[in-house]
Amino acid sequence: MIFSSVLGIAIFIGLAGGAGAELPDETSVSEAERIEALLEDAFKAIEKVHDYRGVLKKKELFDGALIEQRIAFKFSRPFRVYLRYIEPHPGREVLYVRGKNKNRLRAHRGSKLGVTVSLNPRGRWAMAEGHHPVTEFGIEHMLELAARDIRNAINRGEGTVRLSDGGAVNAEPTWQIDLRSPPARRKVTARRDETLWDIAARTEQDMYVILHHNESIDSPRDVRTGQEVLVPRYYAGRGQYFISKRTHMLIKLVIWDHEGALYESYEYPELELNPGFDARDFDYRNEEYGF
Repeated sequence: MIFSSVLGIAIFIGLAGGAGAELPDETSVSEAERIEALLEDAFKAIEKVHDYRGVLKKKELFDGALIEQRIAFKFSRPFRVYLRYIEPHPGREVLYVRGKNKNRLRAHRGSKLGVTVSLNPRGRWAMAEGHHPVTEFGIEHMLELAARDIRNAINRGEGTVRLSDGGAVNAEPTWQIDLRSPPARRKVTARRDETLWDIAARTEQDMYVILHHNESIDSPRDVRTGQEVLVPRYYAGRGQYFISKRTHMLIKLVIWDHEGALYESYEYPELELNPGFDARDFDYRNEEYGF
């Protein structure tokens, strides 16, 4: 598959949350009920955080090769995102504020001669080195993807879902949910003028996952009317999800595809909840930024 260009600035996943109740005792409820209680608590924890910042370590699979990145970020509700690349592309910055700049992101390469540009978050340049657009940044999206697969597998009685102690992730004690799902797929016929983004919305599946499962399709717009597109039932062939025992935040996930290849991983070695951002933190005119 070909889906790359010169300004890889797509990004995925943020963190938000707060402390929650302990899981029910395993002797009194089933494992599935304990998993559901943990997911519900993680969603409740998200609602208690207004903003956060940290460092994101991510790996994503592109054309058989893993791209690794470290990115410092700021996030604030209702939806404001600032990104600064640490490696690769040190100094590159991205700013997105929903409802501003015609819903386009601002970005520059990070060099002294770099020019700030406004881009469609779903465009080829903006999605060059990311599975997900900046418009999907946030723990809500990550947790929703995980919970959908986990709940689907439990309700259908497919694959396996296990809950265990996840050990320490960056010194944070965690629970671990381990999902193994079957390679179930269905064929969907592309409608007139549909892109993979449209098919993803219609089938409630992630766009890049659909792209990953269709080797004959090179990009989201490379779809013909009447073409059959394979849409997987599950986002992950295998997923490991680590939820903090202290804050009940999802702080790490590792995803493999249905062929067993590492598809993506996201981890937060640094994270601060509710630092108290103001409008200046998401203003391209901020003198600390390079826009």
